[in-house]
Amino acid sequence: MKYILIILTSLTMFSCSSNIKSYVIEITTFKIKTTVTTENFWKEDAKIDANYTSKQPGYISRESAFNDETDEVLVVAKWKKMEDADASMQKFMKDTSVANYANMIEGNTMRMKRYLAN
Repeated sequence: MKYILIILTSLTMFSCSSNIKSYVIEITTFKIKTTVTTENFWKEDAKIDANYTSKQPGYISRESAFNDETDEVLVVAKWKKMEDADASMQKFMKDTSVANYANMIEGNTMRMKRYLAN
């Protein structure tokens, strides 16, 4: 009986863990240009979320924050697959609808890393 309980417990744990889906967490940091007001930047950031990023295949979520000590913006986006994150970034670099936002960023300060979450 003891062994049956161990086997059933193991099977239950295995079946639960196989239902967990992995996803991609994309972390981007950058500084905005000194010529840009924070008010204008946050308006554009909201537009990017509503009109661009959230419309991309594989989008899960996106949030932004600002660090007063480093004057850096942090953007955390979640994607269903790495291919979704790649495709979104490839399109972003060419999409004219994001030009205002992209022009607000100090390009040489932009850093992006992606992590696979399980």
